[in-house]
Amino acid sequence: MGDHQPLLLIPPLPPSPFPLPMFLCRVTGTLVATRKQPAFSPAKLLIVHPIDPAGDLIGRKDLLALDPHFGAGEGDVVLVAREGSAVRQLMGGEAVPANVVILGVVDDWSYDA
Repeated sequence: MGDHQPLLLIPPLPPSPFPLPMFLCRVTGTLVATRKQPAFSPAKLLIVHPIDPAGDLIGRKDLLALDPHFGAGEGDVVLVAREGSAVRQLMGGEAVPANVVILGVVDDWSYDA
């Protein structure tokens, strides 16, 4: 019936370690920049690492997150959103070139194993 080209299949993306738009992280460091994007100016730049409900680190990748005004510091557990619209809302509707933002500092949590 004619020459058919084989269908090129795009391999599926690997499963994301961030299946939910919000997740818990531990602040593992800070990033100091003498020059940075002006849209970042009102926020601190923090290095965060996802944790499981027991508080243990998940995976090997850190994330760079904006802390708009919560005052999180190294060792704190924070609620993080990995979504551009959350960044825009918390940063005052500016066009911010980031997609990870701290939503708050977690004082305590519990879960049933």
